[in-house]
Amino acid sequence: MNTPRSGVLSTNVSTTPLKVAVYEAPPFIFKDKNGSWTGLSIQLWEEIAARLGLTYTYVPMPLDQVVKGLTAGSCDLCPSLVLSIHRVGEFEFTEPYLYSHGAVVTLHKSLIQTIGSFQGVLVNKKVMIIMAAMLLGMILFSLLLTVAEIKHPKGHFSGSLGQRLGSSLWFSAVTMTTVGYGDKTPLSPLGRLITFFWMLVGVLIIALFTGAVASDITRAEMRENVSAFSDLTRFHVGCIKGSRMDSLLGAMGIPAVRYELPEDAKIGFQSGRINAFASDMVSLEYLMNQRKLGNLQIFSLPDSALYYAFGVRNGLPLLSAINRELLDITLLPNWRSRAEQWTGPLDL
Repeated sequence: MNTPRSGVLSTNVSTTPLKVAVYEAPPFIFKDKNGSWTGLSIQLWEEIAARLGLTYTYVPMPLDQVVKGLTAGSCDLCPSLVLSIHRVGEFEFTEPYLYSHGAVVTLHKSLIQTIGSFQGVLVNKKVMIIMAAMLLGMILFSLLLTVAEIKHPKGHFSGSLGQRLGSSLWFSAVTMTTVGYGDKTPLSPLGRLITFFWMLVGVLIIALFTGAVASDITRAEMRENVSAFSDLTRFHVGCIKGSRMDSLLGAMGIPAVRYELPEDAKIGFQSGRINAFASDMVSLEYLMNQRKLGNLQIFSLPDSALYYAFGVRNGLPLLSAINRELLDITLLPNWRSRAEQWTGPLDL
């Protein structure tokens, strides 16, 4: 536990050190190499405390215990919590100082997994029916063309019966795919008429096949991508225990594996227990840049807005003064650039 930090006390401020709850939540709150608490939220709080002349001590505890501590009044303040209507009445919030939104990271697919997904697209009932129709159509056309061209023993479909059928099958495949090598051509009027209809049928079959495969590939990609919060129902999701994302997942009935620290999710990915981790965009981008979660891809969840603020126990007389100083700092033009020194570029 850090020793209390002091400043010049205001005349109307209690001299009792405030108990400030902290937990690992980079880039908002985390320990530096020297073991001291630092981060965007810590810097903001310490500036406010210095302005008001407050004494305080940091009390480390897990996030779910922070919420219980503020509710029970065993701690006075936490400088990094997400506004939640479900907490109204349990404790109070200051004005928000940073906006974020939900995000999720998922595993990158390997080349083998990508090939496996494409194989799964081809091996499905709809595509197999179209391919069977394609093969049967080729066989039927080849038989008809062989019969139609039997009067031309020196034509492009001459030779033994096997050679005639082989040439007809080759011609049907070339015609259907619109390649048109021109190495074989029917000579009889009936053969040309049959070929004309096969051209029309072939274009239709190829269009159906292409459309079915493209549609299945698109659906497969959509299943693997995340664009809305409801998409998380397809994943085994991890989150931070007691976080706002934990509450949102619970409200939607989405099961989640809960971790104390964001870095713990890396073990979940490696063991296969989870294949997605949900948090806020600012935190996840920071962790991704610091390479603390592994080789993952990130997706935004813009339908889940998150606002960072201080959580304050009910009845704390300093709330109004803290709010005033917080607004005085965060409404300045340089606040965004100050925040980005911790978070990196904010594209929110």
